[in-house]
Parts: sequence; C-alpha cells; structure tokens
Amino acid sequence: MKKRNIFQNQSQEILSLFETVENRSKMMCVPIDYAKKDHTVMFCNGNGEIIRKPFSVKNSLKGKNYLVEQATKSCRHHGINLQYAFFGGEDCGSFADNFTCDLQVITALRSDDWIVAGVNPCDAKRYRENMQASTDRLDLLGICKMLLSCRGNCSPAQSGIYLNLRTLVRQRRKLVKMTTGVKNRIHTIVDRVFPGFLNEKKSGLWPFSKCSLLLMKDRFSAHQIRRRRRSTLVKLFTSQAIHQPDRCAEKLQQYATQVLTPPENHIATLQLSLKQQVKLFICLQENIEQTEKEIAEHLAQTQGAFLTSIRGIGIVLASGVSAEVGNPDKQKSINNLVSYAGIIPRIKQTGGIQGKTQVKKMGKRCNHIIKVVCFVQSASHILSYQFTKNWTYGTWGSTGNAQL
Repeated sequence: MKKRNIFQNQSQEILSLFETVENRSKMMCVPIDYAKKDHTVMFCNGNGEIIRKPFSVKNSLKGKNYLVEQATKSCRHHGINLQYAFFGGEDCGSFADNFTCDLQVITALRSDDWIVAGVNPCDAKRYRENMQASTDRLDLLGICKMLLSCRGNCSPAQSGIYLNLRTLVRQRRKLVKMTTGVKNRIHTIVDRVFPGFLNEKKSGLWPFSKCSLLLMKDRFSAHQIRRRRRSTLVKLFTSQAIHQPDRCAEKLQQYATQVLTPPENHIATLQLSLKQQVKLFICLQENIEQTEKEIAEHLAQTQGAFLTSIRGIGIVLASGVSAEVGNPDKQKSINNLVSYAGIIPRIKQTGGIQGKTQVKKMGKRCNHIIKVVCFVQSASHILSYQFTKNWTYGTWGSTGNAQL
C-alpha cells in the first residue's frame, strides 16, 4: 500500500535534517529578509529559540562573507554540526540574486553541507504574528516559522542552461511588448501625416516591411510622396523586391492625392517624431532577431529541442515551454505542474457527502507565461497547422468540419 503523508508540500531536504538530528536544539536555522541595501538576518535553533537577535548584513561580498563567518562561529559556540544548519529567505527580486547565488558563497555552503531554501512571500505572510503590521522583524519571524515547518524550496526554479534559456525567452517577451507599443505610436503618427499608408489595400505596401520603414524613416508625409519622382519610387521598390514596382508606385502616389494632410507648420514635428519611432522599431527588431539566435543555440543543448518535431511548434514556442517547465529530469509530478501552470479550476466542497462541489474560476497564483505559451499559443498553432493540412488535402467530415 502506498504511504501517504498529510504534509505533501514539505521540503525533503529540510525534512531530512529534522529526521536525522537527535535533538532539535542542535540545529540552526538562518532566516534572511532580503533588501536592496541591508538584509536582516537572525539565528535560531530547531525549536524556534533565538540564538542571535536580528542584525543587518550588507548586500555585498563583504556582507556575504561576514554572514558565513558569523554562522560558522555560532554553530561552533552552541555545538551545532554544520550539516544541520541551513539558510532561507523569501523569493525576491534580482537585487539579491548575487547574494544568494554567488559562486563563492554557494561553494562554501555546499562544501559544509549547508542548505539554502526559498519560501513563497504570500505564504510567509500568513505565518506572521501580526497581520496588521509589516516590519523586517515580523517578516523575519514569518520566514523562520515557515522554514521550521519545512515549507521551503531548496531547489531553484531553473539552473544551468535552463536558467539562461528562461532569461533569454523572457527578455524576448519584453522586447516584443515594447515593439507592440512602438508600432502603436507609429500608427498614431502615420494616421496624421499620411492616413491609410499602413493599410496594404490602400497603399499597396505591406505595413512595417523594409520598404515601408525606409519611406517612413526620412521626411515622410503624403505631400512628400506626391512630389517625389516616380522613377525614384520605382527604383526603391525594385531594390526591395516589390512585385510590380511601377504599378505600386503609381497606386501609392495616386492615393497620396486623396488623403487629408495636417497643417504645414506641424508636419516637420510629426516627421521628426516618426523618424525617431521608426529607428527605435528597427533597433528592437534587430535585438529580437539576435535574441532568437541565442535562444536557438541554447534550445539545441536541451531536450526541449525535440518539441520542434511537433507540427506547428517552432523554436520560440519550444524554447518558451522548455524554459518555464525546466529540466525534465528534475520535473515535479503532473499534478504540481498543471497547478503551477494554472490550468485547473478552484474547487470548494462543504456540508458533508450531500454538499455540492462548487467549481470556481482559476486562481491567479500561477505561472502566466507557461499558461499562455504552453496551453494557449502552442495549442492554437497545432490546431491551425492541422486545420490547414486537412483543408489542403480535403480531409473533411460529413458535417463540414475538419477531422482533427
């Protein structure tokens, strides 16, 4: 019969320390409340008795060395074996990454068999003595209680190549959002200097193509397009491999005579703003292309590269799934993974056997990136590919729907 435990979310690393130690007073827990300048640290034993009152540690290399030195001295003074001492703190921002992930400190902690754990800030808040106030001392006590309850994650979310891949994927995600904002601003300006230019049906040019960007980059307006020589436009369209450049140039100049233009004294200002936004858009596009190349190189070194064998899944989606899920060798159970992705609804049931089960909307505590990339975009791309394939080969059912 399979053994079950009501404490399913406990950290196995911390739990093993409590199981192997003979006396809890011979353990030391070092909770850390991270901050950008000064961290607050406290020493206590396994029974919750304070060994050393809270003190400050600088967020620097000297501060890290000082903390390791003081922890070692306290263990020696109270007769605590270094293998029964562990650190812990809330999952925080990037300002404390070097403090907890510095190679020298991690090497020192691992050589002494020390454990570094992370706790969820939302869960640590529930362990506070006072729910109305929040100070460094109260937060530190909440972190300490959570660590002594073995509620800490001793394994980072990602490490090694998967950490680099996650960093690159999220960086590309931010660049794409910035690009969308710049495109919206370009639309706003173009609607004033040359309304309808970014509409392919009206201008004959694909919006935000290299050709349209070259036109918008320098003194762009409907008046300027009307006055430009036809041969100059044809030469530009030919260099950008535009289909039927003569006809396209004629259509563009003819459309330029039909639109409304802003006041002449305001055109120069709009042209300058448009020029700056176009340069920013081109820069972002180059950065996205460079990031995608780095993502492809990192993805090729992981098992996530096999995801590209699925029809409809490319490098971007495969890298997004691999970066957020992490190393499959260290992956948690499927129940934890679907909860982490936020694709299961919340359930509430009370009133005994006769009580009805209420299915509520999905919770907000999840990884929204993996939810969008893995279960929305990936599924949409796979379905779109299958739909296109069945439409091409004529695989249709009797009801007129594609048999996917």
